Amino acid sequence: MLELIQKLPDRYRLVFNLYILDDYSHKEIAEMLKISEGTSKSNLSRARQILKKQIEVHQQKKSKCNERTEKHRQIISR
Repeated sequence: MLELIQKLPDRYRLVFNLYILDDYSHKEIAEMLKISEGTSKSNLSRARQILKKQIEVHQQKKSKCNERTEKHRQIISR
């Protein structure tokens, strides 16, 4: 998961880390980064959307890999 977070664009990753990991409020983040609270909320939402999509892609790849592994096992055990 950390690897996926690190791949986020800087503005999304920074807000995500401050809000989720460091427990800052959107008001505090807005003051620190000199952005509006709305921008902080929007960046967090986009970060979550990106992470959700990346996790889905990762799970699909893992599923395909498991299917191939099972096929190989079946071939070998014949």
